[in-house]
Amino acid sequence: MSVEYGVSNNSSTLLNTAAESAATKNFYPSVDNFATVAVKTMQPTPRVVTAKDIDSNFTNRGNSSLAAESFQCIHTFTGNSPAIAFSPDGQFLASGRSFIKLWNLKTGKITRTLEGMGGILKSVTFSPDGKIIATCSLSGNIELWNLETGKLIRQFTGYLYGVNYLTISPDGEILASGDRAKSVQLWNLQTGNAVRTPEGNLPVMEHGDWVNSVAITPDSQILASASYDKTIKLWNLKTKELINTLGEHESIVYSVAISPDGKILASGSADETIKLWNINTGEVIHNLTGHKDEVYSVAISPDGKILASASGDKTVKIWNLHTGELIRTLKGHLSSVESVTFSAHGQLLASSSVDGTVKIWQC
Repeated sequence: MSVEYGVSNNSSTLLNTAAESAATKNFYPSVDNFATVAVKTMQPTPRVVTAKDIDSNFTNRGNSSLAAESFQCIHTFTGNSPAIAFSPDGQFLASGRSFIKLWNLKTGKITRTLEGMGGILKSVTFSPDGKIIATCSLSGNIELWNLETGKLIRQFTGYLYGVNYLTISPDGEILASGDRAKSVQLWNLQTGNAVRTPEGNLPVMEHGDWVNSVAITPDSQILASASYDKTIKLWNLKTKELINTLGEHESIVYSVAISPDGKILASGSADETIKLWNINTGEVIHNLTGHKDEVYSVAISPDGKILASASGDKTVKIWNLHTGELIRTLKGHLSSVESVTFSAHGQLLASSSVDGTVKIWQC
């Protein structure tokens, strides 16, 4: 059963095209600390969602014949939200476009909104311990929020161009961002200071065009970055040196994800394909075709068995990560699907579309 919650729906905006890219230079912005920020709380009209809806067990994951009840849409949240992420404990979904809405997945209520400096949000992520929410926007700001209090605790400002994506390393030490200045920036999550090379220099981690996505291996040793320049770059997070450049895609690479064992890299591209790579060798393991439009987002389940992909063809596709077999196509969105993400326990998948909805799928 699909349950829908209504909140104000902002006008939909399609993803930016390559024509928007601009020549810029790499630099590190300044950091400002904030003691407190007022938090607005919203209470939409509730509709009952039971714990059973959220906590149903999932079996036969990764097999071509999944359980009949798998990947059913159980909730639809309204409100254009290109940035989505589950909290590590699976209790909340953070989503937003101009500000973050924190949804309680069992009650269906918005428990809090986080309103910062403004601008279109591009990415949101939680720290591994679930205490911090990080957001980035096209206005060039990165903001860190205390989840318990809802207060803004740190802000990174000064990016001349927008920030497309950010992630936090599994060890909770590094905040990494990919921006429209064609670079990857690294920050110490606790101090807010720029991370330096072993020699004490600021690292130069650059692409030939916008950086659209970044992902870090489970051991926090390797960072992958995807770019408008059609490449994926692998970086050593200890030395900050380039390890490999993967250039098999024929167009923009929008998204990258790394398997829980750190062995497989998945990438989604404007060439309508998904590639699965051996991280150690840089070789393509599988080339997944089936989408009829650009692939904007890829995500790998926590158990490392399945891959989800989001496309401009209005669908989400579910794949066997190890065989490359298409398992299922999820329909229901009315326009391009911008992003997909799994919950930490792997029982939920969220998809966000420019049709103004976020759908929650039971895995």
